[in-house]
Formats: sequence, C-alpha cells, structure tokens
Amino acid sequence: MKILMLVPDGVGVRNYLYSELTKELINRNAEICLYHKISKNAINEIRKINDEIEFYEIPDFTEKAIPRFLRESSAYGRLKYFSRKLKNPSILKFWIIKPKTFKQKALYGSAVFFGRFFSKWYSVLRFLENKYEAEIKKSGSYQKAKNELQQINPDIVINLHQRASITAPIMSAAKELNMKTATFIFSWDNIPKGRLISRPDSYLVWSDLMKKDLCFLYPEINEASVFVVGSPQFEFYFKSEYKLSKDDFFNKYGLNTSKKTICFSGDDISSSPFDQVYLRDLCEQILTLKEEERPQILFRRCPVDFSDRFDQVLDDHKELIVEIKPDWRVEKETDKQSFSLIYPSLNDVYLLVNTCLHSDLVINLGSTMAHDFAVFNKPCLYLNYNPVRNSDWKVEDIYEFQHFKSMDGLNAVGWVNSKEEFIDKVFKCINNPDEIAVERNLWLEKIIKHPLEGNSKEIANLIANLCTSAS
Repeated sequence: MKILMLVPDGVGVRNYLYSELTKELINRNAEICLYHKISKNAINEIRKINDEIEFYEIPDFTEKAIPRFLRESSAYGRLKYFSRKLKNPSILKFWIIKPKTFKQKALYGSAVFFGRFFSKWYSVLRFLENKYEAEIKKSGSYQKAKNELQQINPDIVINLHQRASITAPIMSAAKELNMKTATFIFSWDNIPKGRLISRPDSYLVWSDLMKKDLCFLYPEINEASVFVVGSPQFEFYFKSEYKLSKDDFFNKYGLNTSKKTICFSGDDISSSPFDQVYLRDLCEQILTLKEEERPQILFRRCPVDFSDRFDQVLDDHKELIVEIKPDWRVEKETDKQSFSLIYPSLNDVYLLVNTCLHSDLVINLGSTMAHDFAVFNKPCLYLNYNPVRNSDWKVEDIYEFQHFKSMDGLNAVGWVNSKEEFIDKVFKCINNPDEIAVERNLWLEKIIKHPLEGNSKEIANLIANLCTSAS
C-alpha cells in the first residue's frame, strides 16, 4: 500500500514523523510519501528517523480574493454558530486576526459581517464551504496537485493538519480522483476553532470526547467515519532512548541536582501576553524563602515565541532560572520564495522528555504541558490571576474555552489564584504530589485514548484497514 501524507508545515513533524508511526506503517509493508512544504534541513531531521520515505514538494498556492473571502466568512460564521450551539461566547475569541493593510481590513471586516449574518443558517455555512471548494478547483495549484497525485497514485491521502489552507487543492484533487482521504485532528483544542479545511472520508481523533464534539458541531460528518486512535505525541515519554539520567541532564544544562525543580512552561504571546510577569511574580515569591529552601526554575518557552519579553526577568533572576530553549528552527528559503519555515529538531524531543521526567511540577497558563507531566504522574499548576490591571486580556477568558470543559468535575490541576499563593501551592506539589491535582490521570484518560504507548500501532492498523477496505 502507498500512503501519501500531507505535511503543510513543520508543526506536525514531531508528533507524526519522529514518532513510531512511520515505522509501524513500514512494518505493514507500506510505502510512505510526504507531500510537504518544509525545508531541506527538516527533511534531513526526518530521515534520521526513517530514510525510506519519499518526498514531494507541495505546489505553491495563493488564495485569490473570492475563495479567501469564502473561507474566512465561513470560519467566522462557524465560530458564531458554535458559540450559540455550545452556549459558550468565548469561542469567538478564537478569531484573533489583526489586519494591518486596508485590503486586509476590508477582507476581514467583510468576512465578519457576512459570517455573522450567515451563521444563522447552517445550510448557508455549508454552501459557503462547498463554494470555496468549487473555487479552489479553478486554481492552477489544484491542477498541479491533481497531475502529481495521478503520478504518485497513493492508496490514501492523509492530511496531518486539518486547518492548513495549502492542503485544500490537494484534498479536493484526491476526492476528484476517487482516492481515499483522511485527516488527523491535530490537537485537543482544535475542533471548536471552526477551521476544518475539507471533508475527507475519514477523521482520526484523540478521544471519544473529541469524536462526540466533532459530530455535534459538524452534523454532516457521519459518526462511522470518525475513528478514535489517540495521538503519537506522548509515546516519546515511554522510550528509554530519549531519557538521560537526572545527573547527566542537569549537569549538561547547569541545573542543581540537589534542588527541587519547577518547570515554568511559556505560552505563545497572543494566548498569554503577560507570561513574563507571571515568571517574575514566581521569582519574587521564591526569593522570600531562605536560600537553602528555594527551588530552582527550569524555563521552557513556547517553541514559536522568539520575542525578547523574558530577557529582563531572566537577567534579573539568574540565580533562580535556567532557560532551556526549545530546539525549534526557523529558516528562510530565499531561492524559491520569501516565507518562514519552522520545525522542531529531533533534539527537542530529548529536551522535552527530560524536562518532564526530571522536573517536579509544571506551572503555566492552560497549556497542554499539564498532560505531558501527567504522563509521569506529576502535578500541574494553572495560573489563574490577572497579573496586570486594566488590560483587555483577562485570565478568566482563557479557562472559559471549550476544551477546558473536559475537566469539569475533576481535580485535574492545582490553581494559583494570586501571586501570594505560589509558595504554598508549589510546596504542596513538591512535598505531597499525590494530594494536589489528584485526578490528573483521569483527565488525561478523558483527553486521549489509552494506553498511550500504543497509539502509533493503533493508527497504523487503522490506516492499513482504510487502504484495503472497499470504497
């Protein structure tokens, strides 16, 4: 069987291409091809894991005004529709586009206006999405993709990231050619965001909860086409080859092996614009302790946050904080076109695994890192206060997001409700980790299919069955 995976950017490289998934597929006699928009160096990183993969570059794709308007209008309309259906106004905050030019302001202003109006009728939203696909089929990118798909002739086309518009012509062409199609839903918070770029034959989701949400919000999707298979991204934590001893890891990065360790994991700047203030607050509270009692802070910023907003805090508190930067790389391929490419190196898997393995707890603002630490049965503290007054950004808005409804009724994380609570909550996690966030593993089991270390095998079995099943 021949499997064509769409890799529109570097975001999915770690979860799917560094994991055991491609090996599991090859063990089932699969030939794997990647239809990608990633750099040569990213390809070289993937080849360290598997050198049997073939690579094809996705044709350049520029959306014209009409299809882009249709896509953005339907996206906003879906957010509006979802917010009513789920009775959760916070869903509209996923519309975070900030246009700068006059053309952008006109485009997005019109999309909001018409999307709001069209959201009253689900059939109209579906019409817009079908019209978008019809417009995409008029593009040169669609015809190029169709020609290349005929040459590659895969048994199935699988999209690794369901919201990337660059994959729209390819998925449309695959359906036109009667090829089997599937998509992963990339992350646990993606479904309410209203950016499902196409309607493939099959959907691969993390959990029963995600399947329920997908079918509820997209009634045109048949339940039988949605498969609960988990995600490979947590499997690394079970692989001994990625684990260093605590002494080796701490000595390599200048951490003190005799001190307790707080991992402070950052969010992207739009989700948490005051992360640097939270980090400073934590440091100031730790400094109220006697020196021998002070835990150290391992700071891991969000991989796509290259800002300088933490610099002053890191400089002021060198005695407390050790930064271990995520090993994500950004490149420009100026020989073809000027756009940035970002991808994780294989080395970042080692950094993340050992950060979670050797830290005692994690502190962040609503991050998935709560789940990463739960794999090792370690607690997470969620930040739950406004560090800056008179700001348009409010912490209360974050935890109203739909994906956090999954922990309703569960004692899944600890909460830091003020700067002054840091010390008490941190030491509860350090000294009595089984008495705080006691249901963290129940939350993890709700979020993603268990056993975690079997997800790649589960996905590979499903893909093999999809390839051999009758159309």
